[in-house]
Amino acid sequence: MSVKVSEWRLKLVSILSILILCAITARLFQVQVLRHRYYQKRADLQWKHKKIWPAKRGAIYDRNGVPLAVTYMTYTVGVTPKDFPRNNKEKLNTLSKITGIKPIALRKKLARDCPYIPLARDLNLTESDVNALSSMSGIRLDPNHDRLYLSNAVPRQLVGSVDYKDSGVSGIEKSFDRYLKGDDGWFFEYRGGGRKRYRLLNAPYQRPKDGSNLVLTIDERVQKIVDYELDQGVKRYGARYGVAIVVDPSTGYIIALSERAGEKGEMEKLDSSYSVSCIYEPGSTFKLITDSFLLEKGKVAPDDSFYAENGKASFDFGVFHDDHEYGWLSFKESFVLSSNICTIKASMYSDPYEFYNYILKFGFGAKSGVMLPAESRGMLAHPKSWSRRTLPSISIGHEIGVTPIQMAMAYCTLANGGRLVVPQLALRVEDGAGGIVKRFKPIKVRRVFSKRTAALMKDFCRDVVLKGTGKKAAVKGLEVAGKTGTSQKSDGRRYMPDKYVASFAGFVPVNKPKMVCLVMLDEPRFPYIYGGESSAVIFSRIVEGINMTTDILDVYPEGSIAIDYGKDRTAEVPSFMRLSKSEAFAMGEAIGLTVQCEGENGFVYSQKPDPGTVVSKGSTVTLRLHTEKKGEGMLVAVPDVRNMSLRKARRLIIGAGLKCRFEGFGSVKIQRPRPGRKVARGSEVALKCRPAVKIADNGGSGGMIN
Repeated sequence: MSVKVSEWRLKLVSILSILILCAITARLFQVQVLRHRYYQKRADLQWKHKKIWPAKRGAIYDRNGVPLAVTYMTYTVGVTPKDFPRNNKEKLNTLSKITGIKPIALRKKLARDCPYIPLARDLNLTESDVNALSSMSGIRLDPNHDRLYLSNAVPRQLVGSVDYKDSGVSGIEKSFDRYLKGDDGWFFEYRGGGRKRYRLLNAPYQRPKDGSNLVLTIDERVQKIVDYELDQGVKRYGARYGVAIVVDPSTGYIIALSERAGEKGEMEKLDSSYSVSCIYEPGSTFKLITDSFLLEKGKVAPDDSFYAENGKASFDFGVFHDDHEYGWLSFKESFVLSSNICTIKASMYSDPYEFYNYILKFGFGAKSGVMLPAESRGMLAHPKSWSRRTLPSISIGHEIGVTPIQMAMAYCTLANGGRLVVPQLALRVEDGAGGIVKRFKPIKVRRVFSKRTAALMKDFCRDVVLKGTGKKAAVKGLEVAGKTGTSQKSDGRRYMPDKYVASFAGFVPVNKPKMVCLVMLDEPRFPYIYGGESSAVIFSRIVEGINMTTDILDVYPEGSIAIDYGKDRTAEVPSFMRLSKSEAFAMGEAIGLTVQCEGENGFVYSQKPDPGTVVSKGSTVTLRLHTEKKGEGMLVAVPDVRNMSLRKARRLIIGAGLKCRFEGFGSVKIQRPRPGRKVARGSEVALKCRPAVKIADNGGSGGMIN
C-alpha cells in the first residue's frame, strides 16, 4: 500500500513539475518573444530617461546692433557624494578646475554625509567642460537660461517678456516667438545600481537649434531722446501718461516708441502697449482726414469761406464751440486755426457712407498690421447707426476712437504723398552667424488720396506751425508741419469735465519728410490741456534732439563730393555715450575735437556727429547731458558676445558703456566678466579670440555640445 502511495505521489510531483515548467516556458516565450517590445520599453524607462536639451533663445537688437534683450546660459553643478569616484584624482582635479573649488575643499565636501551637495551656480561652461562633467558618475548638471533686458529706454510693454519655459508671453517676445525660440534638443540619461546617474558619450542625441536673432527698426539713440523728452513732458504738464511715436513715413518702420506714466498713471500694470491698445478721441488731429476728404472729392476749395459764428454755433443737431471767437475764415484758415464750426459747416452735407468709406481707407476701424499682441481696432460705428450729430462730430475728431499708432500712420500717409503703409517693428531675422533668415520689407497698402491733395494738406499743416495753433512745434533750422488736437474724455455716457487728451502729430522736413512724430498726453493739467501748449512743445524738443544728435534729418544737396583732407588733419569721432562732462572734454581734447555740452551735470545721452564719423580736427561735437538719479545707470549688465566676430563684440560692449580689451583675432571664445554680470559703468571686459574652425557634425553620437 505504501509503495503504491509513494508511486502516486511521485507521479503527482512529476506532473506538477512538468506543468510548472511548461508555465514558465510559456511565460518566458510570452515575455521574450510575444511581448518583447513592450517589456523592452518598460526596462528602458526604468534605466534610460530622455532629457530635454533646451535651445538658447535669440537676442533682440536695435537697428544699429545695440542689444535690447539677450539670453545667456549658465549651469548649476552639484554632486551626489556616494556616487562620485572621489579616489579618482584625475576626475577630482577636473571637477576642481571647472568649479573653481580647491581640491582640499572639494574632498571635504565629498566626505559629508549628504544625499546631494550643490557645488557652483551660474557657471559659464565650455563645450569640453560640459562633456567632462556629463561623463562623471554622481555629477548633476542643470542648465539655466536667463533673459536680460539691457535697455531701460525701450518700454517693457513693447519688448515684452518670457515665461519659465522661455516662451514669449507679451510684446515683441510673443509676436516674434517663432523666430526667437528655436527648437529644443534631447539626450539620454542612464541610471545604474543605487540610482546612480550617468551619460554615455556614444549615446544618441539631438542638438538643439538655437533661436534666431531679431533686428528691430528701433534706433536706441532716437529712443533715448524720445523717452527722455516724453518723461520730462509728462512730469512738466502733470499728465496721467504720455505716448510718443516716431516713424519713417516712406517705409512704415517705427524708429522709436515711448510710453511714460505720470504720478497718476498705471501703465506699468498693462502687459500690452498703450500705443496699440489705448483708444482715445483724436480731436482736431482728425481734421486731416476730414479736410483731405473734402478736397479730394472736390466739395470745397482752399479759398472757400465759412463763417465761424464768433466761437459759438447752434445747429439743429446741437451746439458747438471754438476756443476763440472767429468771424469769416477760408477753408485753409479754418484748419490752421482749428475752427470746429467751420469744419462742421464744410462737411455737414457730405454723404455718410462716402465719408465712412474714406475713413476706412486710412485704416481706422481695423488693426494697423503692426506685429504686437492685443492691438485694438479702435471704434468706428457703421453709418446705419449714426445719428444726425455723428458725422459733424466725427469730422472734428469726436464719436470715433483711434489708437496712437493708427493716427501716426494717418500722418505718414500724408507725409509720403498719399499712400497708407503698414507700421513695422522688425527689419530682419538673423541666424547666429549673421546670415539673413528673413527680411521685413515695407508694405504699401493702398493710395488714399492724390498727390495734389497731399501737397495741399502739407501746405495746410505747414501754416499750422508757422501761424496757427502749432507755433510751439517749430524747430530752428527745420521746416515743420503738423496739426494740434484737443479732445475731452468721455466715460461712455457723457464728457467728463477737466479731463482732456492733448496731442500733436507732425512731420519734418516738409518737402521731403524723413520722420513723422506723434505725441499724445492723457489728462494734462490746466492750462496745458491744449495740444499746442504741451504736446507740440514735446514734439519740438524731440525733433530738435534728433536733429542735433543723429543724421536722420540731414538732407545732402545733389552733387555733393567727398574731400580727403589727409589723416593728419582728420579724426574719427569716438562714442561719448554715458561719459561725464569732464570725461567728455578730456576725450575730445586728446583727439583734437572741440566739445560743446548742453547741460551742466549728468552723463552724455546723445551726440552729434555720430560715433565713427570722420571730421576735420578742431570740429565741434555737440553733446547732451542727462542728469541721472543716484545709482541710476551706474551698473550695467555685461552683454553676451561669445562666438561673435570681434568687430561686433567690441561695438556691443562699447555701446553698453564698457571698455574692451582683447587678445587674438577671429571670433570671441572667452569673455570676462561673465555675461549678465552687473558691473560699474566704464569697467573693462576682456575678450579672448581665435579663428573659427568648422567641425563636421555627423549628428550620431558624442557628448553634449553647447
